[in-house]
Amino acid sequence: MLDAIMFLSGAMVMVLEMVGARLLAPHLGTSVIVWTSLIGVVLASLSVGYWLGGRLADRTLSRRTLSRILAGAALSVLAVALAHGRVVGWVAGGLDSLYVAAVVAAVVLFAVPGVLCGMVSPYVVRLALSDMDTSGAVVGRLYAVSTTGSILGTFLGGMVLVSWFGSTLILHGVAACLLGASLLAHPRAPLARLAMLAAVGGLAWASHAYAAFSERYYGVRVTETPYNHIRVYDATQAGRPMRLLATDPGRYQSAAYPDDMAELALPYTRFYALGPALVPQARRVLMLGGGGYSVPKWLLSGRAGLDADALRVDVVELDPGMTGVARRHFGLADDARLRIFHEDARAFLNRRAARLAGGEGGAGGPSGPNGPNRYDLIFTDIFNSYYSVPFHVGTVEAARRMRALLADDGAVVMNIISAAGGEDGRLFRAIRAAFAASFADVRVYAVATADSTDYVQNLMLVARPVAGLPEVPAVSLPPEVREMQARRLNLPDVTRDGVPPLTDEYAPVERYALGLVRWR
Repeated sequence: MLDAIMFLSGAMVMVLEMVGARLLAPHLGTSVIVWTSLIGVVLASLSVGYWLGGRLADRTLSRRTLSRILAGAALSVLAVALAHGRVVGWVAGGLDSLYVAAVVAAVVLFAVPGVLCGMVSPYVVRLALSDMDTSGAVVGRLYAVSTTGSILGTFLGGMVLVSWFGSTLILHGVAACLLGASLLAHPRAPLARLAMLAAVGGLAWASHAYAAFSERYYGVRVTETPYNHIRVYDATQAGRPMRLLATDPGRYQSAAYPDDMAELALPYTRFYALGPALVPQARRVLMLGGGGYSVPKWLLSGRAGLDADALRVDVVELDPGMTGVARRHFGLADDARLRIFHEDARAFLNRRAARLAGGEGGAGGPSGPNGPNRYDLIFTDIFNSYYSVPFHVGTVEAARRMRALLADDGAVVMNIISAAGGEDGRLFRAIRAAFAASFADVRVYAVATADSTDYVQNLMLVARPVAGLPEVPAVSLPPEVREMQARRLNLPDVTRDGVPPLTDEYAPVERYALGLVRWR
């Protein structure tokens, strides 16, 4: 029984840690700072628990006490399940610094469960030691069992549970498992713990029922995936209904008009029209980042000014759950002109570039510099926020692979959330420098305002392999595109900018980007 308790305790700690990131995400995001705070607080709590558990085992050693420790851990997890939304919301709203808010939220939610779960290991070891001649083998076996449980809990929590169940329901399951371990530790007088177990089941059912009611009443649809905590809700903008998709706190990542799902609803997405304006003959388009699939739907609808019948659009979206949400709520439909690849954008670029280099499309071959295996336009929209940055698509090496996949007369259009100058613009300038290493013509357009380079906003980076390519005369372009072109920023030469380009080896994006976080 003691082996089973060690196994369950180790597994539940890791499940708790994996789901903990989901509890913090809606309010604090999913940046490395949040993960660092969570891991650090859990490890510190376990360390305190190991010390307290060992001290307690030397003073009072009984299975009843072990049972009470496990029951206390279950109650603390249950308290987290009941209060996590309000607690994290209060912390995020009351503290200006992401660093401080992430640590405080992790401490408030997970310090007590971590300490109590940490007390289990030394206490179980002390109970199991009856012969000092075999103590080493006993301790080794128990910690091996605990670590095996931790491994299972990590994979179970990260790859299975968060994909199929809501965070609160998972917490109820953790509490139930800890109560089960308490019963294993001391089966006698089980009525109180059985009543607690029944209460956990009742609360889990009530939580699920409330979530369903909340979805109907408030209109917020929540989807948990291995990669995201996705929230879809309806709002009104200028009197027109709008549907929004959010994965990070404080901003939404995609939007659509329910009465016209193919229309671009967010201002920055309309700036992707700069691509067709530069490459009006485009037939093959690569979109890195799907989200609500706003831009692919717009392209295929024929509103981009391209030949929609001849168009072929490839979308690379890491999260299959995100694609499912786009199908259910954002009007994404099957289309013979659309292919979807569920993989990391950089992995896709690496694989495709390697295939071209291996003979599928070298210069003069069947693909050639403008052949059918190259793209006319590459759109990138994977920067959900300025504190959740997938840097590996903004490095010199990533830009080099985009260049390899792009036709010589094509263009890359990338959305980046940053300032263009000053301390708040270091991330953007490092990405700009990375693209300047492979593209002869790199331009920048401000979505909100071109009056100040210090203003944090959506910036559209447009990169072309060759300078001086023919362009559509401005008078032939739609007025809205001419207005976008008028927001081109006049920036210093990259070589005099003072910020080195991002590379796979050196990409200090946290130092560059997290200074942008303003909670108030």
